[in-house]
Amino acid sequence: VDLVVEVAHPCVAQEHGEDILGHADFMLGSPTALADPVTERRLREAATRGGHTLYVPRGALWGCEDISRMDQQGTLAALKVTMTKSPQSFRAQGWLRERVAAAIASGTRTVLYEGPLRPLCPLVPNNVNTMAAAAVAAPGLGFDGVTACLVADPSVPDWHVVEVEVTSTGDKGRCLSVTSTRRNPAGLGAVTGSATLGSFWSSLQGGCCPPQC
Repeated sequence: VDLVVEVAHPCVAQEHGEDILGHADFMLGSPTALADPVTERRLREAATRGGHTLYVPRGALWGCEDISRMDQQGTLAALKVTMTKSPQSFRAQGWLRERVAAAIASGTRTVLYEGPLRPLCPLVPNNVNTMAAAAVAAPGLGFDGVTACLVADPSVPDWHVVEVEVTSTGDKGRCLSVTSTRRNPAGLGAVTGSATLGSFWSSLQGGCCPPQC
């Protein structure tokens, strides 16, 4: 086997990632696993020991290569990713489960979370892999520096909307800022949008984000 692709749950990487990297390259379709520093360290060390590569697909992250390039050049000052989905699309755990239930009951747009990405990942590990890909693409900010905003909105029952806000370092109070909005068709209650498959296939053909983490 040359490459193992995980598209199930971060527990696969947590429980089996080291063994996989001892024998093959590993594409981590659930990069929320890397929000756990111990898991990230173990996987990186296993990749080095085995002489294999740990890949992260770009998923629904628009502008991945530009974000990575800015981070490498030291010009990336801030990165915020807002994901808006139907309340039924979230597979929440812990305290966030109650907030999702309340959003479903109210039938109104609800900001479920806004803040650093790292603590959000274990609460909705299936839903915020795009945010995790952003943290991997921008290691200068990482899981603690990337800002995550998760929104439940019943008015978009069959769409997943991802907004990426990039801000560069500035000079004399002026700086580059770019905002992109990606609307991905999705089935009612689906965790992943329909266009994500094509993005994963592109990454599998050699366009991972970043090429090596």
